[in-house]
Amino acid sequence: MSRGNLRVRPAVLSDVNDLISLTVENGVTEHVGRRGRKGDPSSVADRFRSLLSDLDRLVLVAVDEASEQLVGFAVLLEEHIGVLVPTTTLYISHLLVAPPFRRRGAGRALLTGAVRHAEDREITHVVVGVQAGSRDANRYLARLGFAPLVVRRIASVAALRRSLGIADTMDRVALRRRRTVRGVMPGRVVGRGA
Repeated sequence: MSRGNLRVRPAVLSDVNDLISLTVENGVTEHVGRRGRKGDPSSVADRFRSLLSDLDRLVLVAVDEASEQLVGFAVLLEEHIGVLVPTTTLYISHLLVAPPFRRRGAGRALLTGAVRHAEDREITHVVVGVQAGSRDANRYLARLGFAPLVVRRIASVAALRRSLGIADTMDRVALRRRRTVRGVMPGRVVGRGA
């Protein structure tokens, strides 16, 4: 596949199965889905259908013109960064290319499509979400001129409660709520006559 054989276009509903295949190839479905449905293809398909109908997002796909095979995709969203002095950016939440097609221009073609979209919308900056541990992706984006913006760290609420030592406090809050729902206010003695 040469670099000239790629076409970038907006994704359509008939691309959903190919989009799912790309997420599976890239290991993304391990993190998609609700409790008990981790990586469930039907929930991933529902998510893609939702993305494609979302007017605030644009899913671009890279297609090999010779084989008509979908080889990559990017999910775009206009986003404001900065609270005190907000700046509108084009955020690329996913930039995925099928492993056999990497280093063949698919990522560059998708980024070119994103830049054109940003220019059409008069957006001056592009932000790409990339996993911190993905050395190849980080190097590639750095070579293109992307600089680190922030480091976001993630933790579950349960883990934070344990590490902050607030598990007991949360139990007391839940107990209070249950008492209030039953009509028993905390601190009141119920059942005594006046």
